[in-house]
Amino acid sequence: MSVSAKAAVAVLHLAKRLRLIPNPGDLDSEFAKAREYNRKHPYREPHDQKARYRTDYVSGYPVLSITQPGITPEHAILFLHGGGNQDTWKPEVSFARNYGMRTGTEVFYPIYPPFTERPVKETADLIYAVYQSIAVKYGAANIAVVGGSYGGFLAMQLITWINRNGTEVDMPGLLIMNSPFAFPETAEEWKLAEAYETDDLMVPEGTFRLMMDGIMRTDPLTPEYALYPRKMDFRHAPETYIFYAKEACACVADAIQHAYERDGAVLHMHKEPGMMHCYACAPVFPESKRDFDRQIHAIKQSFETKSSE
Repeated sequence: MSVSAKAAVAVLHLAKRLRLIPNPGDLDSEFAKAREYNRKHPYREPHDQKARYRTDYVSGYPVLSITQPGITPEHAILFLHGGGNQDTWKPEVSFARNYGMRTGTEVFYPIYPPFTERPVKETADLIYAVYQSIAVKYGAANIAVVGGSYGGFLAMQLITWINRNGTEVDMPGLLIMNSPFAFPETAEEWKLAEAYETDDLMVPEGTFRLMMDGIMRTDPLTPEYALYPRKMDFRHAPETYIFYAKEACACVADAIQHAYERDGAVLHMHKEPGMMHCYACAPVFPESKRDFDRQIHAIKQSFETKSSE
């Protein structure tokens, strides 16, 4: 591991030992905190000069479009940010913008409702509707989907929704997921999640149980195919790249791998020892720069291949 990465990891380890990354409380208090956060952080279109921004609405929710000045894009990225329980849309705008800048694409950034506000099935319906609208403009093959953490969860749901809805829209050209979240299903997977939470540099202990309890409180009828990778449908999925660290979210890595193999889809799984959650979408350290560059190369290559067909 690089010296800079070791230093950052040491700081995160210290923060966790000092409880600066607190464990979640009871469900009522966590819902209250999430809703207060959402109230204080409403969506506002960015006003910096680092890109051209436009906000459209799908099913009543804002979808931010990010493009670079002087470029007429021929391809698009659907960028699904993380969060889940809180509407943490703002921190990852710079990540999305960087993907667009490096690939010369238009980036679509949906501001989806967290599960503390709406059922996950409704959020998956929204992401599916956003994807449909992008496919009308660019063609499905000219779209790359990029999802990090909870955004990876939404990306896997999107592939499942495309399959479940038959021939309404084709699959995207490429899927990239950074530390995708999903729920453990078996007792063994839950034990693994709890063990990984203890050592995870960024995810507090008890997070997976809290997330599951919260989702089921919002909608007790949440279907299994919206929660567990083994129940999701990856038939016809595009070529997919996943980047994990040694982290809590990796408790479902084998489940995703097995589901892809079962459904005959192509998956490239990379696990980087010692790194932190979503390291590969923030090109800060040599390791993250290397794997971010791999993602950019895959996106460009996918678009070039589709254009030549």
